[in-house]
Amino acid sequence: MPSLDIAPGAQANVQLFGTFHLGEFELALPIDVLQEVVSFPSGMTQIPLAPDYVLGLFLLRDMMIPVMDLARFLGQPAVGDQANRRVAIIKADQSLLGVTFDHTGEMLRLASSQIVRFDSGANASALIAGAFHFDQRIIQVLSAEALVRLPGVPQANSALLALQARQRSALRKVSKVISFHVTGRHMALAMDAIHEIVRVPELEHSVLADSVCRGWFNLRDRPVPVLDVSSFLGLEASSLASPDASDVEDMRRIVVLRDKGFYLGLLVDDIDSIVAHTEAQLLPMPPTRGQIGLFANVISRRDTGEGDLILISTSALFANPYMAHLAKGHHDLYLVTDEEERSSDARRKTQRETWLTFDLDRPMAVRLDQVCEVIGAHDPLVSPPGSSPYVCGVLNTGHALITVIDLRHVYGMEPFVETEDTRILVVEHAGHKYGLVVDAVRSITSIEPSNKLLVPALIALHLNDELRQDMHEVAEIPGETTLLLLDVASLLRRLAEEGETQNAPDIGMPGTLSAVHDLGAAVAVS
Repeated sequence: MPSLDIAPGAQANVQLFGTFHLGEFELALPIDVLQEVVSFPSGMTQIPLAPDYVLGLFLLRDMMIPVMDLARFLGQPAVGDQANRRVAIIKADQSLLGVTFDHTGEMLRLASSQIVRFDSGANASALIAGAFHFDQRIIQVLSAEALVRLPGVPQANSALLALQARQRSALRKVSKVISFHVTGRHMALAMDAIHEIVRVPELEHSVLADSVCRGWFNLRDRPVPVLDVSSFLGLEASSLASPDASDVEDMRRIVVLRDKGFYLGLLVDDIDSIVAHTEAQLLPMPPTRGQIGLFANVISRRDTGEGDLILISTSALFANPYMAHLAKGHHDLYLVTDEEERSSDARRKTQRETWLTFDLDRPMAVRLDQVCEVIGAHDPLVSPPGSSPYVCGVLNTGHALITVIDLRHVYGMEPFVETEDTRILVVEHAGHKYGLVVDAVRSITSIEPSNKLLVPALIALHLNDELRQDMHEVAEIPGETTLLLLDVASLLRRLAEEGETQNAPDIGMPGTLSAVHDLGAAVAVS
């Protein structure tokens, strides 16, 4: 678990994110743009002439919501049965949009300093707004504003829809809950009562452990006792063992609750959805034998055809004598108080660098903050006359003109052959954007400075002269491979200087990269 501590005075810089899985990618959206998460609609109204990633419209509480297939837009293959996928309803720029995902993940509370923001420059519609490193994973943050502005996506913000929304808000208040399963029971907690939702870590032994308390874990130097909700409710106890098959993802989560500095972690089978409900949907729970007062209400969902939700009262949980004893006991026993040690550990972790890894005849990487975005290589290019042989052409993305560079030609490798995995890394230099063609993007990884070293002589012997000039360091990734670290600034600066040297002024050919970009812009506009 990350150990970056969020000081009480920095709460204004803390933001909640919900994570989702889409094939091999883990993505996140700010909670404040997420309206709710629903099952994939059984019926959809098709939109004539819409792009293939716009699936259609579906009716949600008297509103027609457009739905887009994010995997199809990104060129990713479909995973599993689409009917089992989830639809996240997001709101940005007063527009509503449904976005499909394979399944929901966690809810994470992050300080702004933990998020690497991508500098999109003039490109305000970049789909990936940033990324953050969490629990040995790199999670990419989607831009809700960019999603609702994608070409062909209907803008669900007409005057009639706005009027209906105002009328509904005047008549009823909409609240959000997180739904989950506990031994087959469908339950929920109010979203504003949840501190975080995390994967099940390796638990520490607790002197207060019993059949309900399964141990504790460290959440940024705060002890969180983990409670088996199923056992607490008198149901079959949950197993802490991970799934047997290595390719089966562990869907269990720990819902972390916080009250006055005390923490409780609820072990649940999975996280299902973000569910919006009105006051009219809350039905009082009849008194039941056992945990009286724990279940305040039932959320009726007959209008959507989905099962009702049992709403757990957070205040009743912390007021329960047993729960209060566990929360206070773990706080007193295991709270880390050595501020100097925590600060030193935080400083060490902030030294880690985030890199985008890719293939170009061999594994390479570029600093993530040097990449504006990653796009597909399927769009046609404009080829300015007289441009350098390593320039593939100029790409018009609709919001920017990008000079595309064939890195294989630059580094004397085998000729470039476009495949479905080919990607263009968009970078910026001297006020212009350029695209670097790579074979495939691998992942985003975090590298500690101690794992970087100057290019060894044995490796340097196998690099051509140009590659040696732009590859000053390599990184050893534990348990993986050796990455060549590309210095983008060095590459583009060198190409610009070579162009100025090689092209005589009286020929009138575009020598520098910026000249190629300007000529391409003129051709593209004409």
